[in-house]
Amino acid sequence: MRFSSTVVILLSAALHHRVAAVSVPTWPAPSDELEDIMFLNTGYRARGFAVAVTPCSFSAQGDGRIAAAEWIRTAFHDMATGNVQTGVGGLDASLVYELGGDNIGPAFQTTFETFAPFLSTRSSMADIVALGVYTAVRSCKGPVIPIRTGRKDATKAGPSGVPLPQNSLSTFKQKFLRTGFNTTEMIAVTACGHTLGGVHAEDFPAIVPSGTGGSSNPHFDSTVRFDSQIATEWVDGKTSDPLAVGPSVALGQDSDRKVFGADGNVTMKAMAHPATFASTCVAMLQKMIEVVPSGTALTDPIVPYEVKPTGLQLTLSNGGTQLLFEGEIRVRTTTRSAGKIAAVDLVYKDRNGGSSCGSCTIKTTSNGTAAGFDDTFTVWWYLENVKGRSDRD
Repeated sequence: MRFSSTVVILLSAALHHRVAAVSVPTWPAPSDELEDIMFLNTGYRARGFAVAVTPCSFSAQGDGRIAAAEWIRTAFHDMATGNVQTGVGGLDASLVYELGGDNIGPAFQTTFETFAPFLSTRSSMADIVALGVYTAVRSCKGPVIPIRTGRKDATKAGPSGVPLPQNSLSTFKQKFLRTGFNTTEMIAVTACGHTLGGVHAEDFPAIVPSGTGGSSNPHFDSTVRFDSQIATEWVDGKTSDPLAVGPSVALGQDSDRKVFGADGNVTMKAMAHPATFASTCVAMLQKMIEVVPSGTALTDPIVPYEVKPTGLQLTLSNGGTQLLFEGEIRVRTTTRSAGKIAAVDLVYKDRNGGSSCGSCTIKTTSNGTAAGFDDTFTVWWYLENVKGRSDRD
């Protein structure tokens, strides 16, 4: 395949289409639906998954809430009762059946309602929850969290045991270790999760009492973006994190204070450096969403196709003597200018690899452009009558 002038895609006349891709992945793949959801944020055929967390500070539920923070929190709560030793629980969307109780607040319900339109036989709710972490972090200018797919949805509630603000440090360590996180990782993943969002008075009235003149939804740090400020302010002694200072301390619900200082601030000092914070959060959030029930086979991380056929359709025409072949070809233009692609042609062969079809080239026309957080695409459309021949001819 060459892109300097014309994109040529080889298809078989038997219609077992195979794209001669520049690099992995090979089309088709089980993750194709999630790949669309992940990368087509705006423009032609946009899936719109990121709309609910764009900009970072946005929430359809109104002021004071940050949907991006709630998406990350949803993934954590879904994972947090897993057990890596027994293989029970983990990120399996069992949280759908566990709302209320230890999972306080409306955030989980509204998050699942936002995710519901993207649920299908090709995209499990558990994979969508994982994809929500990538989307929330990138929308808030954070790093790329690799997303592997293949999670299966639970059909009932899982075990209990999500970490709670009133837990002791030893209890925190035990609960995180159950999910595969040692003390250093416990500190890191908590900081990564608490770089966004805060505590809501309606959910924790004792920690954020009314009538005190402050915000009813105080944030964990002073910024609304995915950055190292949560660590910097903690290390500098300037934190306003409601789970580290204020009424939570006297109540014994100062969970961030307990966790952040668990190793004498070694981890938080390191994470105060922006590059370290970003790289650490990539590793920790990927590990978090990959705590899955035993028997779950996760794929390689999703990467955008260089060339991807979509919407392929065959219709018999002219009394069954011809096939009307319609579809679209999406070409990634992140590293190549769409203006330098003169044409996208489909060249098909018969089932034996021959060219007895006569004119075996299908021309396309540009149909629109799309974009994700980091990639751009142009889509070409085609509609062609392909002569058919029976096996008796």
